[in-house]
Amino acid sequence: MIIKSDNIVNNVVESADVCIVGSGPAGSVMAMEMAEGGLSVIVLEEGGHFSGSRLNMREEDMLPALYNQRFTKDLSIALSQGKCLGGGSLINMADSVRTPDGVFAVWEKKFGVKDISPGAMKKYFDRAETILKTKKIEEAELNSNNLVLKKGVEKAGYTGDAFYHNREGCIECGYCLLGCPYGHKQATTENYIPRAIESGAKFYVNARADKILVDGERAEKVVGTILDGKTGMDKVSIEVNAKVIVMAAGTINTPQLLLKSKIPDESGLIGKNLILQPYTMVFGLFDEELKSYKGIPQSYYTDNYEEVDEDRGLTGFRLEGGFTLPGQVSTVVPGFGEGYKELMTKYSRMANIMALVFDGPDGTVSLNRFGRPVIEYEMTDQTKADMVRAMKESANLLFTAGAKKVMFTYEIPAVISDPSEISIVDERGIEPCSLTIMSFHIQGTCRMGPDPASSVVDSSLECHGAKNLFVVDGSVSPTTSSSHNMLPTMALSHRTADYILTNRGRYFG
Repeated sequence: MIIKSDNIVNNVVESADVCIVGSGPAGSVMAMEMAEGGLSVIVLEEGGHFSGSRLNMREEDMLPALYNQRFTKDLSIALSQGKCLGGGSLINMADSVRTPDGVFAVWEKKFGVKDISPGAMKKYFDRAETILKTKKIEEAELNSNNLVLKKGVEKAGYTGDAFYHNREGCIECGYCLLGCPYGHKQATTENYIPRAIESGAKFYVNARADKILVDGERAEKVVGTILDGKTGMDKVSIEVNAKVIVMAAGTINTPQLLLKSKIPDESGLIGKNLILQPYTMVFGLFDEELKSYKGIPQSYYTDNYEEVDEDRGLTGFRLEGGFTLPGQVSTVVPGFGEGYKELMTKYSRMANIMALVFDGPDGTVSLNRFGRPVIEYEMTDQTKADMVRAMKESANLLFTAGAKKVMFTYEIPAVISDPSEISIVDERGIEPCSLTIMSFHIQGTCRMGPDPASSVVDSSLECHGAKNLFVVDGSVSPTTSSSHNMLPTMALSHRTADYILTNRGRYFG
């Protein structure tokens, strides 16, 4: 069942075999697998429950309700994560991308992760894709924005393809980032969570986990706070005693909670090795109306510039078609005042290319004196060089596809009318707070590996410092797992669920 905070007036004390913190892609997998495995399950989700008419397709309502928006300490990069039942699966672009085989090889060879070969992981990817109803986007489903990228890629002779996605019966309304009120996006609220509930799992929404209590080498309970669903203010406490505790709160909140709880960590790496996979956008302005906001927002990409390095993992960058709604677009297109107003009147003639750069583990998450996360991240010279090249290549592809002007998202507007002017990106470079840079696919901070001296969790994602505490979200990735990490995170979560159920006597005997 889904338990909302509205009718809770007294402190809550619960007991379960498994307590899961977070209901996003990773937490949903664990909830379903544990419940269907015959275990009692309680999930704590800080965000609310939104479906149907509650997803009203209005940016001013849905963005603050569904997202946890943060910035790096220097304010140079905006980080977006889901804060709702279903987490990122409810608000993402529904792109389902597997981890490249070569990345698993790096995790095995460099980081010593066991049982992580492509062959070993295949059944877990297959299971997730089956439940999510993953399929390839058809040619006829590419919207005008993605067809612009496709045209540029094909004329340039580069490799490109349509995404695999988890939608069923999509009506192509274009509101994916605000949640799907029609239930056609196969978020975990449409599959994993209902199956978990059917098997007896309880989901507390508007329930924030504040601390994990540890007795010796074992985590014994999660203590937290029930929040008012309308105001977000604290109401009463909640305490869940559990034999196994699973962290699935995301790459920022998971290390925050582990650090607040003082979980034993020989490596000292909780919160270290943050991977942001920063991306920026390059807009093209066309003579013809494109209405890029209609249809599947993100459906085509080129991987022409990415490769797997045997030491660093996934490197380079990926360019993707991607467009969104006017409120969000208005925050990133260049300009101010009358010129900016005039530019936004051309919204229906814009196309956009999203440039995702595969960075290294270059940041950290620590706590301030209030116990809130502080995110520090500085781009390396290599990451900056990759982003510069990605922006230039995006501009070239837009001009090749017929754009009359190309717009970079610099604070001081950079709008060019000819490919010969692309060198402005070399001149401006990548300086903090000079360019719109965002991050959605956040990873690292609780690295996996067999050695407690160099990793936070072991190969089965169990904390080295607490033998019944697991971390199953994107924070365990030693390097970036994929250009889109929903599916890799879910596959790893299936793998850990399999491990726990196979060894259930160790935890529930």
